[in-house]
Amino acid sequence: MSSAAERRRWPWVVAGGALALSVAGAPLAVANGATAGVSDIYLGDAITGAVVPAAGALLLAHRPRDRIGWVLLSTAGLALSFFLAEWSGFGLHTAPGALPLAALAGWVSEIVWIPFLGLLTLLPLWFPTGRVPSRAWVLLQVVVLTLFVLLLVACVLHPRLEDGTPSPVTGHLPEWPTDVVRGLTTALVFSAVACLASLLVRYVRAERADRLRLRWFALAVTLAVGVTFLPGVPETVGDVLSGIATSLVAASVLAAVLGGLHGLDRVVDRSLVFAVTAAATYLLYVIVVTSAAGVLPETAGFLGVASVALAFAPARTAIGRAVDRLLHGRRSDPLAVLEAVGSRLDDPRWTDDGGARSALETVREALRVPGAAIVGPDGGVVVAVGESVTAARHEVPLRARGRVVGVLAVALRPGEQTPDARDAGVLEALGRVLAGTLDARALAADLQQAREHLVRAGEDERRRLHHDLHDGLGPVLSHAVLAIDGLRRGIGPAQADAAGADALKSTLQDAVVDLRRLVHGLRPPALDDVGLVAALGKHVDLLDGTGPVVTLEARDVPETLPAAVEVAAYRVVTEALANVTRHAGATACTVALVATAATLRIEVSDDGRGTVTTRPGGVGLASMRRRAEELGGGFDVRSAAGGTTVVATLPLHEAG
Repeated sequence: MSSAAERRRWPWVVAGGALALSVAGAPLAVANGATAGVSDIYLGDAITGAVVPAAGALLLAHRPRDRIGWVLLSTAGLALSFFLAEWSGFGLHTAPGALPLAALAGWVSEIVWIPFLGLLTLLPLWFPTGRVPSRAWVLLQVVVLTLFVLLLVACVLHPRLEDGTPSPVTGHLPEWPTDVVRGLTTALVFSAVACLASLLVRYVRAERADRLRLRWFALAVTLAVGVTFLPGVPETVGDVLSGIATSLVAASVLAAVLGGLHGLDRVVDRSLVFAVTAAATYLLYVIVVTSAAGVLPETAGFLGVASVALAFAPARTAIGRAVDRLLHGRRSDPLAVLEAVGSRLDDPRWTDDGGARSALETVREALRVPGAAIVGPDGGVVVAVGESVTAARHEVPLRARGRVVGVLAVALRPGEQTPDARDAGVLEALGRVLAGTLDARALAADLQQAREHLVRAGEDERRRLHHDLHDGLGPVLSHAVLAIDGLRRGIGPAQADAAGADALKSTLQDAVVDLRRLVHGLRPPALDDVGLVAALGKHVDLLDGTGPVVTLEARDVPETLPAAVEVAAYRVVTEALANVTRHAGATACTVALVATAATLRIEVSDDGRGTVTTRPGGVGLASMRRRAEELGGGFDVRSAAGGTTVVATLPLHEAG
């Protein structure tokens, strides 16, 4: 076997040995606990020693020289310490003389646990690169390593075991190393605080992706510290929680350091499930055996194993679902995700973008992804939520009516190169739903654009006909009437053709009247004569003395407006004034026109009784709304006890 293969194999051997030692020490721990009390059952050490070395082995298998992997793997010493401590306790106290070398095992157990302190000091100092943040932190690294060496020497020279038994190796030495051990341990605790401060330095200097990794690591560390000092919790439960929290720290380290490793999310998920399941079943075993020891001491061990065997499978299933929901959202329940997205699309409160933004927010929350976006066929982002969807993303083509109408782009979670099969399945189903929404949105936009174009084109044609009839045919007919007058005077009253000339003149005069009526119907002549503002001013003057006092205000309104906008604005204002005059019972009314670069805003407000009515047989509110919406604008009526306000917004430029 090659040396490279050996380097990748031996970390797994160490991790497997640590797991075996943790399991082998369990029966001894239960027996010792029944004799000496639960304070001597180090469940947290057993869980940490069984799980964290596996994380270190995985890391070293891909990066054999990574310092962080060495720190994680070194916690195997905690499993060895747990086993030897329980061996020593059983051989010295529970069943004196039953196990050989019990005192020596106790002495070794109080030495091999020291590398575990690297999780508190070196791990935050080196995370996630395996190096200190800068040269300024090298001194702290030297101090920590020096304290480790000194603590190791002090523990080796310790003359007594933890239970007061003289050490079989150094029992003849004086008591002075005891105080040294306490002092060195305190110094390491303070150095751990300084090492945690290095994380803050890294966070300030880190990019967005690295900051996300540091957040997860900081959250796991905070959880571990919190459960370690949680008040009011039984000691056994606290040990279990501490072991689980430490395992979560190891999982967060894997997710950060091996961020580009394919399938890492599965490894992390399974590690978490294994850690929590192992802790739960281990606790169950301890409870069952401890409870049965006083009643059925001969079968207590069998009952503990049987309870674990019966509970392991359902516990693993339930815990697996909970972990998957916590880390990956509701991808295991695609129907619930589709229902949530559909409800958002149908929500009338989300109309500006067809509900697409709200639906994407639901997708992001349900799948726990950093960001999501819908990209149009031209490559432009139609709508986006969350973080920017960069190159690390998964794309789902949105197809409707046999063509691609866009792309659903979802940012991958940190550490992912490709989405999980369950994520991909949910996104494919969501893509079919969103494709119909995007297609309907595009059709509605095209329809509105065509509608605006037809209205504007129709008004432009009306303006042209108005000019042709008013400036062309109208003067011709008027000239014909004058010519007939001259012809009749030349013929004289005695001529027989005078009656025919009078009849022809009357016909032409009727034609001129009809022509003027037709021209006025096509387009109010005042708009071409004096413009929109002045035309409205003339209309307001006609209302003086017949209703409320009307004030006309205009700001930044250009002299030349699109024909359709002029007519729509004129009709909306005149009909609104008609409603105020006939139905509102108002004493004052204000007409305000405000133009911007893109819109013309019309507001007609009165101090009447506040009833919104439509004049029977007239244009009415429905017609005013139709005129505004035909141009792609908006229309709103607000009525209260103090009066009514009509607001219309008209775009000054046709939508492209």
